[in-house]
Amino acid sequence: MTHKQTMLKFSMSKSLSKTAFKVATFSAIVLLAGCLGKPPTAGDSGNFIEEAKVKEAPATANKTMPASATSSVSQAITIEKLTPRHSYELKVINSMLKRFHYKKFALDDAFSEKILKQYIKQLDPSKVYFTQSDINEFNKHSKQFDDDIEAGDTTFAVELFKTYQQRVKERSDYAVKRIDQPFDFKKNQRYVLDRKDAAWSSDNKALDALWEKRIKNDYINQLLSDKKPDETIKSLKKRYLSIAKRTSQIKSNELFQSIANAYAGAIEPHTSYLSPRSSEQFDINMSLSLSGIGAVLRTDDENTKIISVVPGGPADLTGMVSAGDIIVGVGQGSKDAVKDIVGWRLTDVVNIIRGKKGSKVVLSILPHETGLSGKAEFVNIVRDKIKLEHQAASKRIITIKRSTGDVKVGVIKLPSFYIDFKARNRGDAEYAGTTRDVKKLLIELNKEGINELIIDLRGNGGGSLSEVVSLTGLFIDKGPVVQINDTTGRTDILRDNDSGVIYNGPMAVMIDKGSASASEIFAGAIQDYKRGLIIGETTFGKGTVQTVLPLASYARKQFDKPFGELKVTSAQFFRVNGDSTQHKGVVPDISWNLPKLEEEFGERSYKNALPWRKINMAKHVNFSNAFSLGALAKAKQQSLKRIAQTPRFVSTVNRLKLLVEAGNEKVTSLNLAKRKAKREQFNKKLLAFENQLQAAKGKPSYKTVKELRDAQEKINDDIFNKKKPVDVFLNEAANILADLRGTQFFSARK
Repeated sequence: MTHKQTMLKFSMSKSLSKTAFKVATFSAIVLLAGCLGKPPTAGDSGNFIEEAKVKEAPATANKTMPASATSSVSQAITIEKLTPRHSYELKVINSMLKRFHYKKFALDDAFSEKILKQYIKQLDPSKVYFTQSDINEFNKHSKQFDDDIEAGDTTFAVELFKTYQQRVKERSDYAVKRIDQPFDFKKNQRYVLDRKDAAWSSDNKALDALWEKRIKNDYINQLLSDKKPDETIKSLKKRYLSIAKRTSQIKSNELFQSIANAYAGAIEPHTSYLSPRSSEQFDINMSLSLSGIGAVLRTDDENTKIISVVPGGPADLTGMVSAGDIIVGVGQGSKDAVKDIVGWRLTDVVNIIRGKKGSKVVLSILPHETGLSGKAEFVNIVRDKIKLEHQAASKRIITIKRSTGDVKVGVIKLPSFYIDFKARNRGDAEYAGTTRDVKKLLIELNKEGINELIIDLRGNGGGSLSEVVSLTGLFIDKGPVVQINDTTGRTDILRDNDSGVIYNGPMAVMIDKGSASASEIFAGAIQDYKRGLIIGETTFGKGTVQTVLPLASYARKQFDKPFGELKVTSAQFFRVNGDSTQHKGVVPDISWNLPKLEEEFGERSYKNALPWRKINMAKHVNFSNAFSLGALAKAKQQSLKRIAQTPRFVSTVNRLKLLVEAGNEKVTSLNLAKRKAKREQFNKKLLAFENQLQAAKGKPSYKTVKELRDAQEKINDDIFNKKKPVDVFLNEAANILADLRGTQFFSARK
């Protein structure tokens, strides 16, 4: 079977993004853009552009939506019909899912209903576009999806999408008109923020009432951000118009990806179809390299703004490209070929800026010094190989002061388990790989005389299965690392067969709720071998293996457009002790009582996720110099006592509590005076906590919340700076290891 390297991968779906303070940024790297396997929705951050017409003729429709569901579709809205290639591709996807998916399922009428629900959920997750009348019409075809998939027929799905486009346009038109009318901000109305479990609006009148509150809430948010009423109206009009514009310009491949993912997602949450563009992005994520110019971009209204430049990259070397510049045009080879890209969707801008190594791209740029009113300058850039080193493993040393002497704690931050398969297979000695890179860092840290080691896996969502097995081997002599149960029911044990270790001293692994899949295998193995201490939060709980299969390898027909790929859940993994990490995750040995969002997080938040189960333990030999239970209990008590007396830690937790409380809000007031009073109270508390942290760091206080936000955004945009300040949790983990010094061997370290 031809397939890519088996992966363990997950996408974070829950966050603190609903908090009143956190600023959402929609950014892309010219080397890395977009989301893996995420179908387009009306909430996409950029604008869609027209796709070049395909050579294939449109597929013939043989089923249609009832007139009542589609007759209102505006002639101004167009959607490309899906082609015979898409029809054939859907059949191939169906065959592969039935053959290779770990979870056995029957594509019948009952499952067809699940696919329809998934498709509608993808399009309208907040239930703000469709009415119950629309849903009733769709449900008349709820048992049709299975037959359509078998036949490769996308007609019903496309017609449903056209209805969605029309509903978005109707809401956009309503919002643009309504924003010009006055609001009564003294009314004690309430608006539901989290609508995923809300009922569908019964009809358009009810939907108008919902949008009345939605628009009013948007208006209040703008006013609370110190915008004047005329600025607010202008800004919101632009926002509402852009919603319809984006959905009216969705491309055929993106629509097909959404349809295919409705099927895949109805089976299990980690299975998805990758369009050719998404597949390319997946390769970039795993290899940490591409050919481009080296710049981070973000959509700013209708413009594409540069927010950061890769040090030493092609753009940086010109000396003419800086953070804050706005790209208004892009051309291939010469300035005569430059096209205006204002209003383009970010991923499309990225797509034409990327290119082959050695080729030339010309950017038309408005320098940040002059802004939108300035004169555009042409910049010639020769594309080159860009290494995404900010996403690779990195090291630092934390020195902990003790009466008996300084303790040097080495830290390796690992954002993902990556591997450049192509470079490795062609014999490139400098290929990017987790184990290779970490081994090099460990050798350097050993030479620098570290006493202890922390592997920081916080936020590490997974990656290559082979890499996590080989990485574990750097810390254990020999033995099993993970057990894999496949579709046949057979369980294989993946082992580290190389004797010897690169580091055999005391160590800890830091995890949090964002640590998933491959991270859970590594942390679980270290814990099962008693090789080190696990510190932090319980992990995500993803215990499944995904394999990426190129559809072209299973297709018999050839088309002039490339096929995509299928990321299919093909197995379930189990720890050395026999436990699955599915749902339960890895529970740390030492954790802190941190505030949590009320909403379910991780694998347990998915209704169709695979269940937890247990198999037999794999035979292994525990680490001979493990920390004793007594030493761990004592270290935990010392940690709790220390953090209670550490102002920076206390302030961090208080700040987190404030943000979590805001994130837990499901309903908000539409009374302006009440909202303003609550926001002022929130800002006052936030500023106080942040300034306590500033004082603990010996830095000046922020005078206003705006100054704080601007500073935070600058830090977030500076993605290439790995030497950011040590956070309180990492510092405390280092202190815990220092407390344990003497309870584990030291002299035997080599």
